[in-house]
Amino acid sequence: MRNSLAFHRLHAPKTQQRSKSGVVPPWVIVMYNSVFFNNCVHHPNEKKKEVDKFCIDCLQSFCSHCLPSHAFHKHIKIRRYIYSDVINRQDLCKLFNCSGIQAYHTNKAKVLFLKQRTQSHQQQSSSRDYKCSICGKTLQDNTSLYCSIACKVSNIYRDEEIYVGLPLTKKPRLRRTRKGVPLRSPMF
Repeated sequence: MRNSLAFHRLHAPKTQQRSKSGVVPPWVIVMYNSVFFNNCVHHPNEKKKEVDKFCIDCLQSFCSHCLPSHAFHKHIKIRRYIYSDVINRQDLCKLFNCSGIQAYHTNKAKVLFLKQRTQSHQQQSSSRDYKCSICGKTLQDNTSLYCSIACKVSNIYRDEEIYVGLPLTKKPRLRRTRKGVPLRSPMF
């Protein structure tokens, strides 16, 4: 506990070192619980009406047509990568401490997963695999501790009894057989 707390304090800005609850801004939790890439309810007849931005000042998601009403607010663009919500690392580092989160390359930019990263297939595990300290997903390098922003936030709040709305549990791996129960064809 003490080592992990020291790690976060070393990497947090000086304004956020005072209290553990001050490390994670409240808008991160709201952004996690928001739904992106659905149609905007305010612009149903417009083109490109997908909700793909999040306003930090208003704590709500919005589309590109809603941008003029949020012109002077801080906002983040959410992108899609492998059917998951990701955020450009360069944009998020200005607003949130991103150290320790695995960055992935897409279109010559580094992105961070907002929610837990999904693994669609079983991977062969070796002794050199680096894993997320929260969910156990495989990481690409040994400099990262978390696979997503959600895993980092859940690690910060791990020992506190505060419900942050992040349903992060380590899911047990079920071993699948290649085939089901063999069935013989009926003999007529």
